[in-house]
Amino acid sequence: MKGVFPSIVFWVCFSASVLFPFEGLGQKQDFELPFSISSFPQEFLPGWYGNDVRNTVSRIFQTSTLGRSDSRALAVQPISSFNGEIWVRLRPSEFENPKVYFWARSLQNGTGSRAAVVYFSWGESLTGVFSGRTLLGSETEFGNENQEYRRFILDVPAELVTLDEVYFKFEILYGQGSGSAARWFLDDFELGELIQDVTPPQVSVVKGYTKNELFLAFNEPIDPVFSLFPLAYRLDDAEPVRISALNDSTVILGFGNNLLEDRDYSLSIRQVPDLEGNFLNDTTVFFRFTDPTDFQFKTLVINELMPAPRPDQDLPNVEYVELFNPKDKEFRLQGLVFSNSRSSSILPEYWIQPGEFVLLAPSNQANQLLEFGSVVSVNPWPTMLNSGDVMTLAFSSEGVVDRLSYATASWRGNEFANGGFSLEVINPFLLCDNSELLRPSTDQLRGTPGRQNSLFSAEVIGEELKIESAYFVHPDQIEVVFNQPFFPILNSDQVTLSPDLEVDSIWVSSAGKGLQVRLVQPAIPSLKYMLRISLLVTCFGIPIDGELSANLVLAENANKGDLIINEVLFDARVGDPKFVEIYNTTDKYLSLESWALANLNDSGLPNQIRVFGTKGSMLGPGEFLAISTDSNRLRLAYPKSAEGALLQIPSLPSYPISGGTVVLISNKGEAVEKFSYDPKMHHPLIRNTKGVSLERISSKTAAEVASNWQSASGSEDYATPGRKNSVALSDEFESTLIQIEPQVFDPEGNFGQTFTTIRYELDQPGWVGSFSIFSASGHLVQTLSQNQVLGTSGIYTWTGTDLSGARVRPGYYVLLVELFDLAGKTTVIKKLVVVGSRL
Repeated sequence: MKGVFPSIVFWVCFSASVLFPFEGLGQKQDFELPFSISSFPQEFLPGWYGNDVRNTVSRIFQTSTLGRSDSRALAVQPISSFNGEIWVRLRPSEFENPKVYFWARSLQNGTGSRAAVVYFSWGESLTGVFSGRTLLGSETEFGNENQEYRRFILDVPAELVTLDEVYFKFEILYGQGSGSAARWFLDDFELGELIQDVTPPQVSVVKGYTKNELFLAFNEPIDPVFSLFPLAYRLDDAEPVRISALNDSTVILGFGNNLLEDRDYSLSIRQVPDLEGNFLNDTTVFFRFTDPTDFQFKTLVINELMPAPRPDQDLPNVEYVELFNPKDKEFRLQGLVFSNSRSSSILPEYWIQPGEFVLLAPSNQANQLLEFGSVVSVNPWPTMLNSGDVMTLAFSSEGVVDRLSYATASWRGNEFANGGFSLEVINPFLLCDNSELLRPSTDQLRGTPGRQNSLFSAEVIGEELKIESAYFVHPDQIEVVFNQPFFPILNSDQVTLSPDLEVDSIWVSSAGKGLQVRLVQPAIPSLKYMLRISLLVTCFGIPIDGELSANLVLAENANKGDLIINEVLFDARVGDPKFVEIYNTTDKYLSLESWALANLNDSGLPNQIRVFGTKGSMLGPGEFLAISTDSNRLRLAYPKSAEGALLQIPSLPSYPISGGTVVLISNKGEAVEKFSYDPKMHHPLIRNTKGVSLERISSKTAAEVASNWQSASGSEDYATPGRKNSVALSDEFESTLIQIEPQVFDPEGNFGQTFTTIRYELDQPGWVGSFSIFSASGHLVQTLSQNQVLGTSGIYTWTGTDLSGARVRPGYYVLLVELFDLAGKTTVIKKLVVVGSRL
């Protein structure tokens, strides 16, 4: 019954006299300091002794959360072989009318029926005789049940009042019954003067607690029974549907409907007494309701991080995360999830005020930061990774309050990354993800815990918000990347596509710079779409006029032969970069994601693989792409290609001047094409090949065919990075069997091409052919092929040189082609070719 009506015992005297309601002040022990694990006659706290003090939950021990208001307390567990004894040294002569008062209760321990039976007595010395042994209450006062704390007040015996030092003794005995005995708890023990309390309690605070709960605090502890009666409260015309005690002076009132934000309410309170029986005067409080748990993105801000503290600096060697409240109302941290990439923790109760900074720190080190401001102990602590991590504050699995991601690069240098510097947010009032704006602190302490950041600036970001890229991640998902963070979009109607694709949902990604768009149905491959985004808002909450748009295409995966090696510069001029050009031979948009270049090692396997295809990258139908380590320098070196499609990557595989192999690697890691180059493949009349690329003549002829490569034309800067090759053949075959292109050429390169190409197309493979060049007088000048087995198509090139490698004279020459089919039939074809020169 004592656990049900705890207030009854407040007015029971256990020193043979009636107790009156009192308040007091004197020698007090709240048991908040750690116990020294020392037993009688050694102290476990100053002036306190126990017969068996332990650091486990047995005999006499300290409990961390079972005291009044969830504080620490002293606990005793009597068992059949142990009865607890506790001595307290007191100084009654300091008071005229000293009394001892304390709070005690029992909690259930197992299923036994035994009470913890408590006696008290007095003595003049610690080791002397104790007299007046008296039972505290009855033998069942502290039964094996869960009770509330009750206050007990005892008179100091008259013969001891004038002594400078006396001793008070508790005995906690193993009671009668069966099974286990109750566990006994003691808290807030005090010796002092008692002053009669006749003042009724008053309401000190009324405010929101959750969306349908109120926080009601009184100026003193109130009766734990009367304060839970629903009839004692009325909010406008509604009674609470539930009431719970947060502590001895605070109750939480819950209502059936949600309360309205920023609405004025009146709360009436009546018939609520304090612990001494003084009843509250009927009171009506008018207040404006705000929900301190109404969290949205950026309601609170992660304002500063200390991932890598150092022991030799001015700040403590403690990790911390600083929160800032940029709003004009307070918020409750309790229940928020604080996490990094590996672990999470639930934050305890703390009310953060408007404009307040509060530090989150590991519970075992939090006290080291108290000199810098308010600190919330977090246990377990999500240990931050020095090399980079993502710190998140969330109110649900998908409801992010704020998030900061950092990396080693966030410190802008190893000196700062390894020097014990914190990372600061420049402007906590921005409504965007601040990860991109993190910088190392410039404060002399290398951090600003609990105060405004050293880098604080309220300046508006000057750069205009733009779409940097937009691409399909999957057929039914698009990623849009902006040049800076933006205020999160929450309405899918703000995104449209044409031709029409219905948007299912959207969400923000990529440190606040990315937008993911989920589609109801998949897009059509290689079809151009226009993406439009409207009603965007800046990081300061200012709407952006108009809309942003971007073209995008669902690229297809390339098959073998769809992407080819088209041009190679392996002997660049001093200061210029080498490059490799690829070409899309199809009429489709091809994905380049995860494609790479490589060379071959001594075992003939791909080596030094360099990925050039990034997320969302693609190559359009018939488009070229030159890959180098310096696009700007490449444009300067080859001005005619300034508008060409160029891609810069950190490094290329090694392509030696003396010869090597270029390997094209697909997104599946397969070597889809190889080109083995040699300086001898250049035009024989080019004396200096430095800065001259080798261009593929025909995309339909294999890269391994040496005659399919020729030096780029001097009239086209000797290289054509990112655009059509200067020596490329047209795709149309305009003749029967044999075609010469061009029919007139100049080996010196004074006009047009420096070589001519002889193409053939046959109706079946297996033909044998000879290709020869004769002068107008009938003399053999050059043999291009002699009795070679031919495929269905192929090419030969003539550079205008004779059998000795010398340049021939300008004039008319005859190409003689002799073909023999499988049946022995012979076909002879003669074609005119002209070698020109400068006049």
